[in-house]
Amino acid sequence: MGTYRMDSTIATEIFSESEWDVLVNELSLSPRQSEIIQLLLNGHSDKQVATELDIAVPTVRTHLSRLFSKFNLQDRNELILHVFCHFRKRCRTNGNWKGCPVWLSRHG
Repeated sequence: MGTYRMDSTIATEIFSESEWDVLVNELSLSPRQSEIIQLLLNGHSDKQVATELDIAVPTVRTHLSRLFSKFNLQDRNELILHVFCHFRKRCRTNGNWKGCPVWLSRHG
């Protein structure tokens, strides 16, 4: 099994690889948690995530359940929002939005 890296998909249109790496570090995500969230950002179902990562669907659901517990969330929608909100908060903290995507700074 190799590590899933963001490619030319929706996730990379939202976060650059370096932005994603910072988020993974700040959210203390394991490599597998990072892979699963990237696939969720691309709209994958549990079955699609399992197929992509060559793991069982119940394993995907266990990872999701642990992510929900870790961040006190209820579902995958809240998880995705949590990632975006953390990123936005990080950009706001920088003060001048330097290094943040244009689409994000327009709504600050």
